[in-house]
Amino acid sequence: MTISAPGTPDFSHMSPEDPVNGLARRLTLLERDYKALLRDHEQLRLRVDELEEGADAWASPRPDGAGQDNNIHHLIAREFVVLVEQRVQNLARAAARSQPSQDPPEALHRRIGAICRVLFGTAEPSPSALLSAVHRSRLDPLASDAARLCERAQEMRRKLESSVMPASWDFEFTPGAPLDETWQEPWPSCTAELPGRFVVAPAYLVAEQVYAKQRVHTG
Repeated sequence: MTISAPGTPDFSHMSPEDPVNGLARRLTLLERDYKALLRDHEQLRLRVDELEEGADAWASPRPDGAGQDNNIHHLIAREFVVLVEQRVQNLARAAARSQPSQDPPEALHRRIGAICRVLFGTAEPSPSALLSAVHRSRLDPLASDAARLCERAQEMRRKLESSVMPASWDFEFTPGAPLDETWQEPWPSCTAELPGRFVVAPAYLVAEQVYAKQRVHTG
């Protein structure tokens, strides 16, 4: 014996060939789908409201200016990641002594790390120091690229120095130690389960919070 769900019309007594029976079934199915869409729409609306409230709270400046600072640091972190993955890596590849396709991954990663230390270490970055880090002379054709990279890094440093919240690029590292996933990650193509060997790109920390993880060559 089949028992209909509450609120669902019972069509068992009707003939399957009855056009009224078919139309009633069709209307019931449409009503069920319509109610499901309404529920999904309401859930989506509530989720959007939650996200908008969260975004407003995140963007609202606090009296000490930290709210606005937080926005700036998120922008710096994104700019920093893109800079390392694109322009720094491109310069490191161009500085290869052999053909880029024959360049060992470790050698490339060490050059990226050397460039990052010049750009985001303690000393003020300079094109000559950057070229020296990749074993090129200051008259090398890559000098113009090195100068543009230094200008970008100096702009990011100035934004950081004007911040209310303390921020820094962190190169601290213990060779041979396993990665701490809370603030470190392997450089792409490296394995997370292996111990770290050297820093490729530093972490970006703001008020002891990780805005960009340190990326490490493992092996």
